[in-house]
Amino acid sequence: MRQIKSRAKDTFKSKFFPQRWLYGTPVQDGDDTWMCVKKEDKGIVSVKVDPSTLGQFTGLTDRNGKEIYEGDIFTVNGKYPRVILWDKMCWALMPTEYFHDKMFWVMNLQHPGIDWWEEFADEFEVIGNIHDNPELIPNQPTEV
Repeated sequence: MRQIKSRAKDTFKSKFFPQRWLYGTPVQDGDDTWMCVKKEDKGIVSVKVDPSTLGQFTGLTDRNGKEIYEGDIFTVNGKYPRVILWDKMCWALMPTEYFHDKMFWVMNLQHPGIDWWEEFADEFEVIGNIHDNPELIPNQPTEV
């Protein structure tokens, strides 16, 4: 069975404690988004999260075994930074320089019968994500 999970940052902000990444199942309640997280000592708890940071697990890992989520930035052999996004029907590896223009270099990462990922997985490495490492995305538009 395919593992379905997501991640998002909590909404708690403080100069002493940075926002945390939470991993679990998202739930929408009116205008609020919550993440249901399993805690060993408390069972399942719900924590309010920032919906702009919500990203789904692709089901894939990089060459270091790190799980790849929507919004992650990775390189191919240390070059060609790409952002992982969900585009309608498939995962897309999108060139970071076109991130804000929504121009996609689309590769279906979940197409049955195609094992290209296994063949090239040792060339992909997650180097950050669009929320914590926006400096890794070249040519970001400046605010007006």
